[in-house]
Amino acid sequence: MRAQDSAIASETIAVSGGAEPRPAARPPLGRPRPIPSPVRRGGALGTVMAVLGVAAFSLTFPATAWGLEGLGPWSLVACRLALAGLVAGGALAALRVPPPARRHWPGLLVVAGGVVIGFPLLSTLALRTSTTSHAAVVVGLLPLTTAGYAAVRTAEGARRCRKGERAQALRNEGPSTVDRRQGLRRPGGEPNPKKGARPTRVFWIAALIGAAVIVAFALQQSGGAPAAGDLYLFGALLVCAAGYGEGARLAAHMPGWQVIGWALVACLPLSVPGAAAALATEPVHLGAHAVAGVLWLALGSQFLGLVVWYRGMAAIGVARASQLQLAQPLLTLVWSVLLLGEHLTWAAPVAAVAVLVCIAVTQRASTGANREERP
Repeated sequence: MRAQDSAIASETIAVSGGAEPRPAARPPLGRPRPIPSPVRRGGALGTVMAVLGVAAFSLTFPATAWGLEGLGPWSLVACRLALAGLVAGGALAALRVPPPARRHWPGLLVVAGGVVIGFPLLSTLALRTSTTSHAAVVVGLLPLTTAGYAAVRTAEGARRCRKGERAQALRNEGPSTVDRRQGLRRPGGEPNPKKGARPTRVFWIAALIGAAVIVAFALQQSGGAPAAGDLYLFGALLVCAAGYGEGARLAAHMPGWQVIGWALVACLPLSVPGAAAALATEPVHLGAHAVAGVLWLALGSQFLGLVVWYRGMAAIGVARASQLQLAQPLLTLVWSVLLLGEHLTWAAPVAAVAVLVCIAVTQRASTGANREERP
């Protein structure tokens, strides 16, 4: 019998003739080549896509100010939504995208109410009395409100999931499978991967400081009492945070551009007749600025900006893309000076930088918490 005749290469085999046993020959082990990560392969293109999305969003308020030069607020919002909805519907039809499942429509309606209707309408009403630089600083709090909504939504879903799985485990396998310290444990001692991570204390402290900075800035600019424009902007923050949170949840089940596309299509029964009625009742004085503002709001901010933004997030990850979005309020301040000729007070850039620092702290705190949760 020879070593080569054995089917087990890892064992020591005796050879006839009294010779010393020798181990079977093993194939040379080479160092495995690292598989390039999809994030690294598409890192450069994904970064470019995310930067384009941030640039598109930073022009939203200046474009709204231009649109208000020739249209009333209701006409501007309705025309913006109708045009974007028609473009999104055409793209979905051209690519033959099937309608979403019925269980996704409640979330899509939240996206439609927050991102498609609520934020554009409230921010447009605010810009009738507020400057774009003032609005940019206030709305700079949006990443924090979105993170807070997502944290509450995730914690609530995790509690429901653990409660249901715990009850199921008690019914099927008995209480021995449940560890009270770590929640439901699966067979083999592995913790439940659906358990949600709670935001850290540093996260919430930075979020509250950022909110306090925005409130102080708004009060300082309005003489000690919140103006009507500030109330509109704070309402826009809340509804947009809900829309972004639900959109992020739905993006796990369908491409991000389809989320905003179907939300826009769902609003067509309201936006098209609303545009016709608003144009008939409000004065219209179309000029170059007004036309450019409407086109950019509909095609750039409302649709194409979200398309490249979601593609960038898919390529480089949500955490890296969020870091790029920190520059959005500062970019809007630059556009307000270059395109609208606004004069900034000392409080606007100071408040914008303070909010940027708070958001950076929340990003690092949430990223650190995610690393600690990894096995």
